[in-house]
Parts: sequence; structure tokens; C-alpha cells
Amino acid sequence: MIIFAAGFFGSWTFFGTLYYLFTVVGYQTSDRRCIENVNSFVTAFLFSMESQHTIGYGFRYMTDNCAPAYVILSIQLVVGIFLQTMLTGLVLAKVLRPKKRKQEMRFSRIAVIGPLDEHDRRPALMIRLADIQEKLFLAESHVRLYMASSRINNRGDRELIGVKDMNVGYDSGWDRVLLLWPIIVRHVIDEDSPLYGITRESLLTADFELIMTVEGIVEATGMTFQARTSFLPDEILWGHKFKPMVLMNEKLSKYEIHYGLFDHTERVLDFDVTPVEAEELEDELEHHHNASGFM
Repeated sequence: MIIFAAGFFGSWTFFGTLYYLFTVVGYQTSDRRCIENVNSFVTAFLFSMESQHTIGYGFRYMTDNCAPAYVILSIQLVVGIFLQTMLTGLVLAKVLRPKKRKQEMRFSRIAVIGPLDEHDRRPALMIRLADIQEKLFLAESHVRLYMASSRINNRGDRELIGVKDMNVGYDSGWDRVLLLWPIIVRHVIDEDSPLYGITRESLLTADFELIMTVEGIVEATGMTFQARTSFLPDEILWGHKFKPMVLMNEKLSKYEIHYGLFDHTERVLDFDVTPVEAEELEDELEHHHNASGFM
């Protein structure tokens, strides 16, 4: 809004100064008046503003005595139309661009590695995600997770080895999320995972960075946006899980979101799953699903 106002005020002042210099100071005399009732900078400024926006009160008007005044007026009218179009476009772009919307996407400050859920003990990497905006909803939002590995070469410089995609439910559609409430994004650490084989000890010396992105469409404007964050190994807690933050209010008989618990975790007792045990748990879970009639 400041840019919008400053652009017009600057234009009025600039052309008002030209009117004052070319007419009042340079050409205008008592016998030859370029612009009637313009005899100071203030009146020249008012004439500039009235001309650019076609206000035309009639008290100040141009005569045919000064050619420079015609040229200045013609240029001002063209510049005024261009300026109004450009500033309007800038303001609309500023209002509609999803920068602020991206800042309202909240990621947990840490990631955790723990059991997938209460009924599935397979190890999983988990990151909490929430959209703290309650009025502008997102459409077609989905998440991506990548692992960027690096190493120190012979010259002592850090170099990127590669970036691997981490499955957060692409095959089952769990990567498409509905952010009406906080969710936990889960990546199962199985034999296809870049984290396969990692242990509590190896995590302390690992050299990688996890990059998580969230993409979506702002429902009100139709514009796309992307928010992202990253986690280093020292920002990953082993053997933890996130505390519940969507709690039931018995008095009001409704669920409430407690953002004060957003980054709170709790330790999972007896969680230290080896890769072999993880495969056995996966086979056992698959056998249980097949026996129950789910394929």
C-alpha cells in the first residue's frame, strides 16, 4: 500500500515541479499566462493531480500560450495510465502471492524415529505438520520427502553424493494430505528406505539431510505454493513418538488442538529394532493382513 501511494504522490510531485519550472518560472508573464490560476508550486502540484486523474475542477486550466505545457501534459497522461496499471498489478501480485500463506505452514522442529503406530512396531521416521491458518484452506496438497547424502572428499571438501526419494505413501495415496488439523507424516524404514539399516549409534555419526516439502493450491486464489524444511541427524530423536495434541474437551464435547504440544515427544520404551527384526515385523504384518482377507 505504501508503494501504491508513493508511486502516485511521486508522479504528482514530479509533474507539478515541471509545470512550476516551465510555466511559472520560465514562460509565464503578466501578459502571457500558460496555466490560469497557477502561480506557485502548491497550485502547480494541484493542477498536476487534477490533470492526471481527470478531476478538472475548472479553476485551473491550460491556455494556448506555452508549447512546453502541452508536451508535459501529454506525457503526464500517458505516464499516468501506465503508472496506474503497473501499480495496480504490483499490489494484486503482492496480495495474491502465497508467500504469507507459506509462512503459515508449520513443521515440527525435530523428527522422530519410533514404531509406526501402537499396532505396528515397524520403525518409521515421523514428522509433524500443521496448517495454522483457519480460514484459507488448501486444495490438492501433498508432501514429499528426500534424503540428501554428502561426504568429505580427499581434499577435505564436502560434496553431495546424491538425493534419494523417500516414500511417504505414494503408492497408497497417503502423500496427499488434508490439513484441516495437524498430521504426522510417516516414512516406514524398510528395505527400500534410504535409512534402512540405521541404528541409534549410526545415527549419531550419519552425514545426511532430510528435506521435506509441502505443495498445494490456495483455495481462495488458485495460486500454488511450496513450503519446505530440513532435518539434520542431530535433529532426529531415536525411540520417540509425538505426543497427541488433538484432545477431547469433555466440558464442550468437542476436540481441541493444543499447539503448545506441537513439538512435544515422549520416549518409547524398548524400541531398538534391527533391520532383520524390521523385516520379520513386516512379514508378520503382511501375513496377518492376508489371513484377515485384506490383500
